[in-house]
Amino acid sequence: MAPTDENLPSASDIERFDPCAAARPAAPAQPTVSDRKPPTAASEIGWGLVSTAILAAWLGWQWGWVFAAAGVLGVLVHELGHLAAINSLGCGPGRIHVIPFFGGAASMARAPDTEFKGVLIALAGPVAGLAATAPFYLLYANGGDRIWLQGVLFIGGMNLLNLAPVPPLDGAKALGPALAWLHPNVERAVMILLGGIGVYWAVSHGQFLIAVVIGLSLAQALRGRAFRVPALRLTALQWAVSMGLWVGAVVLCGSVTWSALAPNT
Repeated sequence: MAPTDENLPSASDIERFDPCAAARPAAPAQPTVSDRKPPTAASEIGWGLVSTAILAAWLGWQWGWVFAAAGVLGVLVHELGHLAAINSLGCGPGRIHVIPFFGGAASMARAPDTEFKGVLIALAGPVAGLAATAPFYLLYANGGDRIWLQGVLFIGGMNLLNLAPVPPLDGAKALGPALAWLHPNVERAVMILLGGIGVYWAVSHGQFLIAVVIGLSLAQALRGRAFRVPALRLTALQWAVSMGLWVGAVVLCGSVTWSALAPNT
C-alpha cells in the first residue's frame, strides 16, 4: 500500500539523515501557464490554414468537393456570427479556431454574466451561418445545376444540427438554460434522449469519431461537470424570448435545409 502523508519523512528528518540536503539549491521552478509566451500571429495564421486544409480534405474525402467548400465557408461564417455576438455583448475580444474533423469554435475573453447573453451568443452562430448559402444559391440560379444545392443542404443541415440541446453543440447553451429553468431534470432528460439518438446515428453512419465526442460530452455533462459557465439565470421574460428565438432559429435553418431537398426548388 502506498504510504500516506503522515508516513512520509519531514524536512527536518531529511536534513538529519543527509546534512547536505539543506545546502543544495532548490530545483528551478517550472514555468506556469501565465509564464508561457502567447502564440504569435504568424503561428496562429499558419495553424489556421493547416486546420482549414485538413477540414476541407476530410470533408472532400467523405462527401465531395462541394461539401468541402460549403463546410469551410459555412464554418467560417458560423463562427463569425458567434464572434460578432461575443464582441457586441462585452465578452470579447473573441477568437476563432478551426478544429480539424469537427469544424470550429469561437472563444471569448470573458464569460457572459447572464444566461441570456449566452443564449444570444449561441444562437448567433447558426443564424448567421446561413448567410454562407448565398453563393451556392446564386450559382444554382445562374446555371440550374443542382449540385450547388448540396452546399445549401450541408450548411443548412449543419446549423440545424447545431441547435440540438446536446453538448458540445450550440443548442446546449441556446436551449439548455430554458430547459433548466423549468427543472434541471428536464434538461438532463432531453440531453439523454437526443444525445442517444445522435450517438446511434453517428455509429450507424460510420462516424465513430463524432459518436465518441457526443458520448463523452454527454457523459461529462451528466456527471455534473459544467458545460456552461455559471451566470445569472433567465428571468421569466428572458425564458420566453429564449424559447421563441430558438424555435425561430430551428424554423429558419430547417427551411433552408428543406429548400435544398424540395423537388421543385
